[in-house]
Amino acid sequence: MELTLKERQKLTRLTAKKYRGASKPEKSKILDTFLAQTGYGRKYAIHILANEGKIKPAAKPLRLQAAHGSKLKRLYPVTYDKAVREALGLIWEAFNCQCGKLLAPFLRANIGRIAAEPRFKLSDELTAKLRRISPSTIDRLLKPIKAKMKIKATSGTRPAAKSLKALIPTLSHFACVQQAGGLWQIDLVQHDGGNPSGEFCYTLTITEVKTSWTVHYALRNKAFRWVHQALDDACSQLPLAVRILHSDNGSEFINNALLAWCKQKGITLTRSRGSKKNDNCFVEQKNGATVRKTVGYLRYSGEQGVAALQEVYTHYDRLLNFFYPGRKLVGKQRQGATIKRTYDKAQTPFDRAVCSADTPRETKRHLGSLKNNIDLMGEMKKMQQALDKLPSFAEPVAEFISKPNMKPLRFGSYG
Repeated sequence: MELTLKERQKLTRLTAKKYRGASKPEKSKILDTFLAQTGYGRKYAIHILANEGKIKPAAKPLRLQAAHGSKLKRLYPVTYDKAVREALGLIWEAFNCQCGKLLAPFLRANIGRIAAEPRFKLSDELTAKLRRISPSTIDRLLKPIKAKMKIKATSGTRPAAKSLKALIPTLSHFACVQQAGGLWQIDLVQHDGGNPSGEFCYTLTITEVKTSWTVHYALRNKAFRWVHQALDDACSQLPLAVRILHSDNGSEFINNALLAWCKQKGITLTRSRGSKKNDNCFVEQKNGATVRKTVGYLRYSGEQGVAALQEVYTHYDRLLNFFYPGRKLVGKQRQGATIKRTYDKAQTPFDRAVCSADTPRETKRHLGSLKNNIDLMGEMKKMQQALDKLPSFAEPVAEFISKPNMKPLRFGSYG
């Protein structure tokens, strides 16, 4: 009959005393009998019989007794207490709600400037803890808050005409990655509040594949007039060269007007393959990580909505490109049923552009002077003020049901 756990533990305590006092031949016999009774492995049995009940000095005033199968839980000192969690939560909300692997290097680089801000009320002890906190600890402390922030929105992409698609070359995800600097992916995010009827604002997201440099433009709607105006401004304002514009297959980008504009500017227009969303993944991920996370899912329309959104983006883009680090995937390796992904060191788009061999020296000097003229805390305050005013420009949204027998999308009170 197999022994229970408590019976094996009791037998271990009794046998250990005989085992340690026996001679070598006797120990071998005792061990064989003990293995037959308990079913333990030989090396494990030798270890527990040699150490069960021994008193071991851990420090001068402290002695520990080894006990096989002890249920006493080890107690560890709490390093990151409630004060650290509260301070970390404030900083996380103020600076883009980044994940631990991005927030940790951001804190190490900027904690001095953050601690000097009275709003955060950081003592020297808190500052020291936040300077050395690990990414995994950040994610663990912020896990309850992040769980409340998941939500989905609607999509307004409409396919372009096949005759136009034939005139524009396709680039796959891997072809985009292999391109040199100057490839910019573009996409639109709609601010319809869950009801895609009528006119509402859009955000045009433009991101560079190599450096992740990203800018946002608020548009009144997705007519080419506004898309053209935003792209024209971006080409004149962006610090990095624009060689290729890459979009999805939506009609707002795949049209004769944009194709003619790109030829006039000497820019190559490319598109994703049909039903291959990953071909435009670098800007698609920014739609959620930057636009939705920052301005949310409310409905905005008209000139007031455009102005309110653009005021947020003006300050947010400076923080995103010069101060907020990001990581890029450098490799994937399949291990059985799982895929192990390897990422590079977290860097800001500014750092990537300055370290890139494709960036001219004059551009690097220009970027350096731009960063020196940006006040981190000042930009954060201005962006927060713009975000605080933003909901007042949102419009109430009627209940919308897209198909018969479907539940309505409800988005809270916007009044």
